[in-house]
Amino acid sequence: MTWRVANSLETLRHQLDARFPGRSLAADGGIGDAAHQARGSDSDHNPWYGPGIVTARDFTHDPAHGLDIQQVADQLLGSRDPRVKYVIANRRIATHRTWQWEPYTGANPHEAHFHLSVVADPLCDDPQDWRLPLFGEAPDGGGGGGGGAVEPGSFTTWGTQVNVRATPSLGAAVVAVLPGPTRVVVACQTRGDTVSAAGHVNDAWSYVPALGGYLSNIFIDDPAAWLPGVGEC
Repeated sequence: MTWRVANSLETLRHQLDARFPGRSLAADGGIGDAAHQARGSDSDHNPWYGPGIVTARDFTHDPAHGLDIQQVADQLLGSRDPRVKYVIANRRIATHRTWQWEPYTGANPHEAHFHLSVVADPLCDDPQDWRLPLFGEAPDGGGGGGGGAVEPGSFTTWGTQVNVRATPSLGAAVVAVLPGPTRVVVACQTRGDTVSAAGHVNDAWSYVPALGGYLSNIFIDDPAAWLPGVGEC
């Protein structure tokens, strides 16, 4: 049978290649090996949909070149992209039914790569870019305009190349970078390292689930140092 990988997965591959030049491809993969093939339609690495369309792809963990599989996997979940079926990374799996991580007990722990399966319907071939913070895209599609209701905890950031960190600390790992003003939804806020920028000083940090980390409140475009209407973490 002739086969091909779903267009949405090829789009993500091209985006990751462009974002992380020289990234390792050692654990990348589309169509399955003999072990996968023996599982038939139980494995999305087989071209059972379409027919001839592979609806899964693996991407190599290569932090030396910037590609951290947990960061990408978390942002895929945060995007709530309707093309996502499930994601596996670091012994955990999350599906589009709950968008929550759960333990994964399969033989392969998925520590050398993350796995993305897309839905087995025409959406799998939607070639539009994946709108993830690591690609400089706002989680809600770059929001700002529009006349819809504003989501609770929704704010806009200011500044360029603003770091989002794993914990509210200036020494914590950077999990995302906001290239410019971005609409974010803050879940809660807490105290952390003191940050100074543009003549302001603040030790409050906001947790943004879609970005998988914390953002200094200094970079949120609100006059209050402690954001109104947002609870404490």
